[in-house]
Amino acid sequence: MRIWARGGIALLAAGAACVLTWSVLSVVLPTSATVPRPGPVLETVTPAQLAAMSVRLDPTLQPVHLPEWVNAVGVRLPAGIRLADDAEATVRRSGGGVRSVTERALAYATVSGRTARTRGPTISHRLVWAIVGTRAAAGSVGGLVQMLWLVDARTGHQLVELTILVAAGPAAAAGGGP
Repeated sequence: MRIWARGGIALLAAGAACVLTWSVLSVVLPTSATVPRPGPVLETVTPAQLAAMSVRLDPTLQPVHLPEWVNAVGVRLPAGIRLADDAEATVRRSGGGVRSVTERALAYATVSGRTARTRGPTISHRLVWAIVGTRAAAGSVGGLVQMLWLVDARTGHQLVELTILVAAGPAAAAGGGP
């Protein structure tokens, strides 16, 4: 058998192995998300509460969250945005009295009202981390108040700090009482 025939057989075998590997991996591995999940962006804050604060959050794809043991080794995904842990650390540093963080979501935000304490430029369809949590507040029930912080996903600066208004219960919405 000539050398070029052996080379041709080796190339055909390598090509067949590549096709077989590709087909097995495409079946076994999950597909990447290309569309944001449907529904509200935040689970703990209703769209009506966001509207009352003059905030609109549009969904976007959520970044991959690496396991803690991978982060401990020092491996980080190359990204043009800050990760959720960095945004939470910014909130804890700049917002005194933060007790707990209950939810973090990446979204496009638009703030139309000027009732918020802004710390930066106007927010119009800007990629932000929306962080929901509680902080200490004198005079509130239980000494805690629920807050929404918007942190710029690219620079990591806190943009807005909003107090989440308590949603009216069904009795209050119906206009009736006990």
